[in-house]
Amino acid sequence: MKLMPYFRRSLSPVALLLFMSISHVADAAWFSATGQAAILNGDKTAARHQATEEAIKQALLFAGASVRSVQQMTNGLLMNDHIEIRSSGEVNTIELIDEVYQDDYVTVSIRADIFSQESQCSAADYTKRIATTYFPIRYGAQAADGQLHKIGSAAAMKMQETFAQISTSLTLSEVEPYTLNWHNTNQQIQATKLAQQTDVQYILAITLDDISVERNQVSAFKFWKEAQAVRNFAYTLTLLNGASGEQLIKKQYRISEAWEFGLTSSIDVNSDQFWRSRYGRAVLKSLQKSAIDLEESVLCEPTMGRILAVANNQLQINLGKNQNVKAGDQLTLLSVKQIRDTFGQEYKQFVLNPTALVVTQVFAETATVTSRDRSLLGNIQPNDYVARQ
Repeated sequence: MKLMPYFRRSLSPVALLLFMSISHVADAAWFSATGQAAILNGDKTAARHQATEEAIKQALLFAGASVRSVQQMTNGLLMNDHIEIRSSGEVNTIELIDEVYQDDYVTVSIRADIFSQESQCSAADYTKRIATTYFPIRYGAQAADGQLHKIGSAAAMKMQETFAQISTSLTLSEVEPYTLNWHNTNQQIQATKLAQQTDVQYILAITLDDISVERNQVSAFKFWKEAQAVRNFAYTLTLLNGASGEQLIKKQYRISEAWEFGLTSSIDVNSDQFWRSRYGRAVLKSLQKSAIDLEESVLCEPTMGRILAVANNQLQINLGKNQNVKAGDQLTLLSVKQIRDTFGQEYKQFVLNPTALVVTQVFAETATVTSRDRSLLGNIQPNDYVARQ
């Protein structure tokens, strides 16, 4: 089987190069990818793993799949012949073709046999939008070692890049340039306000709980040696419904990795030096894991769109081509009802309307919707919702 060159694209600083080729056979396609990674501090194993992982991930994503996990490697060989992916594809086999070491780089070539599948649910057809803010540091004094006071903003932007690279059904469309103290204020109120400002379905609230450094003591007789250090990166992730403020997911993540910088160092958290360090790479991997977990959790949840205007028996909604909406798509209508409990707390309740809707016109960020049977759309107002279920 001859594999024809298909495309070349730039990658992250660690995985610098990717070549892809593709050949179709029936409903299957062979994807060949070559990833290249820098060998940092002589760690060939880590570089080989990074290059291979990037090649596999990019092959799967190009095939329309979303990665859940990537093969583990033993002695340079990919173990197991199946990689789990979600929704749109299945991998039959993955082969390690070659690995070459040259000039402090390792180049790894793989080939994957990928079969396309139908989506598991119609809700996965649409892209769901998320907004967040810079991640607050819960204990600010922990940032003093290395001067990582801006790691919350840098990590938030890296999370946005991560969604763009690995997710097919979620987009972190807005990262607001300020922090909110999610851990000690009313999350529900903050989430609904932020969702209104950014016009999204979900709010992602992340708090950096622990970025402390643990340094081993150095003997007084070996004062010239730098103390070995390990740095933590622990955070609490909460996903909230932007319309109601309801908490949907809450999960904690924690990694510890070697901290390669001295006690008096001042680190630029937006630099390649930081993100290519062992600690920076571990943080990126943790962010990727949480992004994959989020997509797994909400993949088949209804995609919600807000009604912007009602006129001439038509509805204008805040979903469009950029969210993969197409003319002829069928939607469900949801009216919003405010209810109040005995303590005065207000809640939003979504009431299903039996009128079936169909998309008639689609624009970049909006669409026009009407009733499928041309019946009158009564008692519907702006800020009600439609859903793709």
